Amino acid sequence: MKPGVGQHLAPSTLLDRLRDDDPRQASEGQVRTQHDLAGYRRAVALDLESLLNTRAVALDADMRKSYPLAGRSLLSFGITDLTSLSLRNPSDRARLATSIQEAIEIHEPRLDQVRVELDLEQDSTRALRFQVDALLRVHLGRPSVRFDALLQLASSTYQIRS
Repeated sequence: MKPGVGQHLAPSTLLDRLRDDDPRQASEGQVRTQHDLAGYRRAVALDLESLLNTRAVALDADMRKSYPLAGRSLLSFGITDLTSLSLRNPSDRARLATSIQEAIEIHEPRLDQVRVELDLEQDSTRALRFQVDALLRVHLGRPSVRFDALLQLASSTYQIRS
């Protein structure tokens, strides 16, 4: 793929190349080794959704002290379990935002200077809207990105929109 005017290319990740975008298709098309910036952003959004919909193993203080790298390994991939949190409780909301931000900072190397902002205007106990603001790490520069996200509490699932 050659870039058009104003179009920048970013490398595809291994997960992008392994993902089956159309499972009903018997054969795959040409494997893309590069994305335009919009495609790269969509790939990051898909991977963020996978990250946030995975529950991490809770590591206690002794485990973190004995094995300091465990907190940055696949063992910690995902976010902490949400079932005991209440969206009406400000400290629980802050804990959730911190958990999301830390998971992204540790496990999403394509994003830098990550900030998670909860939508506190919304008065709902069934869903929580929030934004993830970051700088996208691509070799051509570091454009800022914002992903709008929704947490459905009934199913504990996240949806990311880029």
